[in-house]
Amino acid sequence: MRVLVVEDDSLFAEILQTFLEDNGCVTIAAETLSDAKLLVLSSTFDFILLDNHLPDGDGLNFLSTIKDTSVQGKSSPVMMITADDNQNTILEAFENGADDFLAKPLSLDLLWQKMQRVRRLYDKESQLEEQAKHLSNLLNKQEQEEQLARYVYEHVAANFQTETECVDTYIQSSSAFNGDVFICDTAPNGNRFVILADATGHGLSAAISILPLVTTIKAMIRKGLALAHIIHEANKKLCKELPDDKFVTLIGVEINFHKQNFSLFNGGMPDLIALRHDLKVERYPSTSMALGILEPDDFDPGIVSIEAHPYRNLFFFSDGLIEQQNPSKQEFGMQRVIELIENNNSKEPLVSRVVNHFTIFNEMEELQDDLSVCDLQLSDLIDAHLYDNKSSDDEQTGKVHAYLRLSGGIIGTCDIVGCFDSLMRGIDVIGDARQKAFTVFAELISNALDHGILDLDSQLKNDVAGFAEYIELKEDRLSNISDESALEMTFSFEPGVGEIEFSIKDTGSGYQLKSDSSMINEGLSGRGLPLIEKLCKSVEVTPPGNQTSVVLKREF
Repeated sequence: MRVLVVEDDSLFAEILQTFLEDNGCVTIAAETLSDAKLLVLSSTFDFILLDNHLPDGDGLNFLSTIKDTSVQGKSSPVMMITADDNQNTILEAFENGADDFLAKPLSLDLLWQKMQRVRRLYDKESQLEEQAKHLSNLLNKQEQEEQLARYVYEHVAANFQTETECVDTYIQSSSAFNGDVFICDTAPNGNRFVILADATGHGLSAAISILPLVTTIKAMIRKGLALAHIIHEANKKLCKELPDDKFVTLIGVEINFHKQNFSLFNGGMPDLIALRHDLKVERYPSTSMALGILEPDDFDPGIVSIEAHPYRNLFFFSDGLIEQQNPSKQEFGMQRVIELIENNNSKEPLVSRVVNHFTIFNEMEELQDDLSVCDLQLSDLIDAHLYDNKSSDDEQTGKVHAYLRLSGGIIGTCDIVGCFDSLMRGIDVIGDARQKAFTVFAELISNALDHGILDLDSQLKNDVAGFAEYIELKEDRLSNISDESALEMTFSFEPGVGEIEFSIKDTGSGYQLKSDSSMINEGLSGRGLPLIEKLCKSVEVTPPGNQTSVVLKREF
């Protein structure tokens, strides 16, 4: 220990120095306050023994100088040693920063014990200060990282909900990051998707686990895949990438404006509440496991198809709404939500009504889980689509004719439907006509590829095990397409007439035909010719059933 002795009594100072050096200390003596100040400014000491009455002043007044002029921000413990032992002097010494006080004459052994005790306290305080600084630096670094992660999350999440027409949403996080996310988007065929996903837990870990899934779902929607295919692929991805204790619950709605119905998937979420036009409610509970739990072979998407016309609103939410407890430990509960919807006689939006009552019920308690609420105004959305302005540019003239032939393995890797949609966008085919054409083209390509070239049996998709087998067989056969296999496509568009014609031919064996040239297999690719015939002006199937030609006419 390095000790500074400030003492004008040279004999006493020598006694102290000898004693301290015998105990392993390095000692330096100063007889005046000015000498002591120079030493304090130029060096560091582990301990300072300070007399009060010195030739150039009192030690009491020097205490603040010692504390203020410590080298490298490190202060030294100071013990006052003086013959002045009245209580006022002792009190003033402690007020000015002394760490201990010892009156002369003193016991050297007692001095040593006091010095060791004070030094240990200083060392502990210094250690705590260092730990506090280190913790503060870590917290600042964590805060900066969270700010960056929050910015990235909010930027990415903002792109999930690209369609907001007739869709009211409310989302509140229980922490800095949200494990709930909405997806609202329109597929190239015009179908509208509204999806709410809720990852296990909450906070950053939940947000990180759900972002890649949502990005994948968005990409599959843009490719024109149906809800059943999207859900199956999403479950497959989560089974592969998430830990065993993580999963994602999800409600997915796909609205088909052409067929005036919607497909519904509920995997592990609270009941979807469907409000009818007569203000009665129907509940659609979860019919499937959450995503990421069951392997693809065991997973049943449980998709249901429902006619849209009886319903006004589809109201759904994460379990953070109904499981939240107020200060009395009561849950908000499903029944309370249903009553709020049934008794909503005002013009107040459903989301606002439920959230306002939830806020009053919760009494500003901290959220126990992320909270998300969605009101899909189904009838308004369908009406808006049906009566949307469908005017076209009558001055556009000319005609577009395109021919494309694919053969061999490139058939399995080329995004044929995406190319077709890009072609229609590039030549400014009007929105509603493009959506109908996309739907028909996607159906016919799916039939030509799956049942013609790949020779897959559509009956496999009638049950859960078959659907998984169907997907696996398709992936396997896509990677082994022979060079002799081919797809031929022709496309014609005449803007002034408003007609789109295209023909698709495959090298498969074709289908058995009825006498009216329609296919016997009514379940063609899940929807088949009935949908195609509904959307087209004419449909012609050429024997033996491996070529289909259609004409679509736009309704001006």
